[in-house]
Amino acid sequence: MTNDIKQISIDDIFLDELNPRLPESVGRTQQSMRDYIAETTAIEELMEAIAENGFFPGEPLIVIKHPTQANAYTVVEGNRRLTALKLLQDPAFCSKPGVRMRTIAEHAKYKPTVVPVVESPNRQAILPYLGFRHITGVRQWEPLAKARYTQQLFNLTDPSMAPRDRYSEVARIIGSRRDHIKRNLDALAVYNVIYEHNFYDIEGLSETSIKFAVLSTAVADSRIGFFVGVSKKDAQGELIPEDVIVNNAGVNKAAIKELTAWLYKQDDKGRTKVGESRNLRELAAVVDSPRALEAFRHGSPLKMAYQQTSDITEDFISLLYRAESALAEAASMVATVKYDESAVQVARRIMDTIRLIGRELQGKHRPDEDVF
Repeated sequence: MTNDIKQISIDDIFLDELNPRLPESVGRTQQSMRDYIAETTAIEELMEAIAENGFFPGEPLIVIKHPTQANAYTVVEGNRRLTALKLLQDPAFCSKPGVRMRTIAEHAKYKPTVVPVVESPNRQAILPYLGFRHITGVRQWEPLAKARYTQQLFNLTDPSMAPRDRYSEVARIIGSRRDHIKRNLDALAVYNVIYEHNFYDIEGLSETSIKFAVLSTAVADSRIGFFVGVSKKDAQGELIPEDVIVNNAGVNKAAIKELTAWLYKQDDKGRTKVGESRNLRELAAVVDSPRALEAFRHGSPLKMAYQQTSDITEDFISLLYRAESALAEAASMVATVKYDESAVQVARRIMDTIRLIGRELQGKHRPDEDVF
């Protein structure tokens, strides 16, 4: 991408139909894209800044030749700024200009009609820059936009390369990690199925309201990933890392429908079956256990279903070790602390709890051996 800056009329610059930040539901006409940007990105604040200070020359728009119109350009970086510039010229460029928008345009000190741009020979040359700026940089896009952009980059890699190498190539371009690239693309494949099924008619769930980061975190867990079909296993039942490129056809659509409902469908109190994202670890254990999954599907709360998984044993042992550590620390202090009746009561309750745990473990142990 060249660093040469030239001045171009905003009348000759068009919004980008491939802008990763645009939802699929937004039409790709200039009017539809302007309306969406104007209505969803607090455009008045940007208009006001330009109207008061002019266009900042240190951040030129980045453009490519328009694919069909002579002497015209498509803005690949700077769609929001271009929209603000056009609305300063005439708020009627937006289908529903508000009072504030009209007031800003009417009293603007500056209404730039010519702006600095950097022309790139093609879109491919710009994509690495966008990656540094909006994926790992200071002006990061929302997670869904990042995933769409990552998909654009991935589609430019050599399809004859091994999947791991293609993920690595994208990671190198934008300064990320290979596993993060696969995670984003896997989640996008699942999201595309959800979108194709109109979000399964879940009330309030849409392209603009869905928390894509929650979905991405969920499918990043290998057990949930296998459940929805973005992870595969070999003949020995071991997960195959990063060797399968996921697409819509290869996923488990029935499982995706279930996962979507568990993550996003709310009851009359505004709660989902999974609840907070920290509970995804429990969900992963549940979908990996046929018995627990069956209970969860039939209405058992996640906490109760999780009790039927093998992970609960690991949690139990972890809690015992933490309790042991805390008690050892308390024991090191007991000789120097003053007598306190409340501390005695707590110690007695601890002893009762220890006896209870001991009796339960004794019942699971061989009767001829003592646990305690």
